[in-house]
Amino acid sequence: MSEQLGNTPAVCKASYVDPRVVDRFEHGETVAHALGRADEAEADRDAQKVLEAAVCELLSA
Repeated sequence: MSEQLGNTPAVCKASYVDPRVVDRFEHGETVAHALGRADEAEADRDAQKVLEAAVCELLSA
C-alpha cells in the first residue's frame, strides 16, 4: 500500500494506521476470530460490518 500512495511503510504506519492497531498486533491480538464470520456474510457490506465491529472491539480493549 505504501508504494501505491507514494510513501514509505513507516509513513503509512504513522499516518494511516491507528497506533493501537499496531500495538495490539505486536502483542498478538488480531481480528482473526472474525474472519470466518466475515467469509460467511452474504454481502460485502455485511462482511465489512463484521470486521469493523471486530476492530472496534480490539481498540476498546
